[in-house]
Amino acid sequence: MTKRKIIRIIGYLVLACILALFAYTILFYEDLKAEFYTEIQLYGSIALFVAGFIVDTIGGPLGPEVPVIGGLLAGIKPATVVYMAVLGSATASLLVYSMGYFFGEYGVLHYASPKKYKKWRRVFIRYRRITMSLGALTPVPYVTVCLLAGVFRVKPWEFIAFTISARIVRILGALYIVLLFQGIV
Repeated sequence: MTKRKIIRIIGYLVLACILALFAYTILFYEDLKAEFYTEIQLYGSIALFVAGFIVDTIGGPLGPEVPVIGGLLAGIKPATVVYMAVLGSATASLLVYSMGYFFGEYGVLHYASPKKYKKWRRVFIRYRRITMSLGALTPVPYVTVCLLAGVFRVKPWEFIAFTISARIVRILGALYIVLLFQGIV
């Protein structure tokens, strides 16, 4: 078996695992959300970090609101909730970005033609800042945006500025809404 076939098989297996996790998340959304809340109540701020990391690694309908709501329901101070959720989210974002950066063009060319790669790279680079910001602020699959930013070699400072800072805004927005509903704000 050639090296190219082995890489392709590994890539398909990783993609299959990601899709399986995504499907599992959609099918068992309420159960997973309840499980996150329970774990956060049991383990506190460490569970907030882990929850923030997991929701921004697997992608799907669970967003950074889950650890924020879970942390506030557990009685953790809002500043700690934000800090740990941001830390978990940023760690996951940088991990996924690094995976894309590591495999880059070489990894993509095992699945797409050089012509398609160049076309999509040109489009992504042209709109990278708005794409990364919207990906971090909206339910768009954030993991995909982080991976593409790495694959297309977006500068690390630019990735941090436009994704992680936008993710912080989303986390703070979720915190504000929860506090508003609790009557604290």
